[in-house]
Amino acid sequence: MAISQSLYSGITGLSANSDGMAVIANNIANANGKGFKKDRAEFSDILSGDMSTGTTSSAIGRGARLTSVRTMHSQGGLAVTDNLTDLAIQGSGFFMVSHPRANGDVGTIANNRLETKAGVQESAGQFFTRSGAFLIDKDGYLADTSGGRVQGYLTNEYGAMSTRVQDIHLDTNSIPPAPTSHLLMGINLDSRSRISPEAFDISKPELMSNYNSNITVFDSQGGSHQVTTFFKRMDDAEGITWEWHATVDGSEVSDAGDAKLKEIGKGVLKFDPKGVLLENKVEMTEVNFAGGVTQGQKIDFDFGKSIAEGGNGVGASTSIAAKSNTNFHQQNGYESGNIKSLRIEVDGTIRGIFTNGLTRPLGAVVLATFENQDGLLKAGHNQFYSTIESGPPKVGMAQTAARGSIYASSLEESNVDLAAEFVNMIMTQRGFQANSRSITTTDTMYEEVINLKR
Repeated sequence: MAISQSLYSGITGLSANSDGMAVIANNIANANGKGFKKDRAEFSDILSGDMSTGTTSSAIGRGARLTSVRTMHSQGGLAVTDNLTDLAIQGSGFFMVSHPRANGDVGTIANNRLETKAGVQESAGQFFTRSGAFLIDKDGYLADTSGGRVQGYLTNEYGAMSTRVQDIHLDTNSIPPAPTSHLLMGINLDSRSRISPEAFDISKPELMSNYNSNITVFDSQGGSHQVTTFFKRMDDAEGITWEWHATVDGSEVSDAGDAKLKEIGKGVLKFDPKGVLLENKVEMTEVNFAGGVTQGQKIDFDFGKSIAEGGNGVGASTSIAAKSNTNFHQQNGYESGNIKSLRIEVDGTIRGIFTNGLTRPLGAVVLATFENQDGLLKAGHNQFYSTIESGPPKVGMAQTAARGSIYASSLEESNVDLAAEFVNMIMTQRGFQANSRSITTTDTMYEEVINLKR
């Protein structure tokens, strides 16, 4: 019985080492696969019944078997590429990829494979991968080379990010124009400026003012117009007071008549003796641009948060004994623009850079993590699908909840160590040879038993 059992033990050893060699060969074959995760063959012994020998009892082993092939989810190295949509993860997250159903008559999805009239097609459903070799397909979707669409968040027309996971579709259409409705200026008006008793005359604004500042605004059609704001020092015994007059070229508005300049806004700036902005009294802010569809365009002229508005003087306009100067100015209007380039940030946000100078978020690539990564099963194409053992995916933005960071123009290399695989291959080969030798030795023992009869 023991002699025959040794034959079967040797056979199990041959089978186990053959399976182990298949795992090693697969690792070596995928050593250059982007995002590939190596496997490790795990073995266990096989026990038979007890064997009594006097007062003691022991078990005779029946050989070895392959119990599992475990995927090792260790981090692979990151390689830099020249393709923006090549993405790599530094961390424990996975990209989510959805393979849509094929066009035409589609049946049911069985065992994660799509059945059609033509037979078995590309697997359909939701998959997870570390291979970020993505591209933008003909329909504008961020996809992998097998047609799976990368999952993430999209933005609405106001640039706000949604919370619904869906196919990332990059809308590269032009941005429509937006009229200017708010204009912010941070200026310093020289408190040493002369005070003129004459009233402001728009026909000779340079002579009637102490300082002027220019900024471009936009009408509802995206047309640009230069607004020149003139500042005139006023007599005020209690503090420092300036009046301001915002003007545009008379030919650019519909109600200027023959006037060279059209006043579109005016007001009074009051400062305390220290030059801190106390109040901005706005008397008029409305303009009828000739090129704009919307007439009566209102522009809010803002010189910073005054004391009357709850400010403390920080960041607001001032009037101190220093040369008049415009420290900064900005407005919220813009002309139409076409997308010029894309930028993908480490948190997965995809931003579009447009020809009008705007940078807008278009969407974000999400990452998924699992309670048990070892429960994921391989689905080919360096992809995995979730199981009950892995638990459901926990989806969110990169750089949150230990999901890791996303690096554009980079790809994760496989985590296969060729040197270690060759050592394992030698050990497996020697194990196979040793088991084959145990079979031939057992055969020799059988021959000796048969020869006892002669």
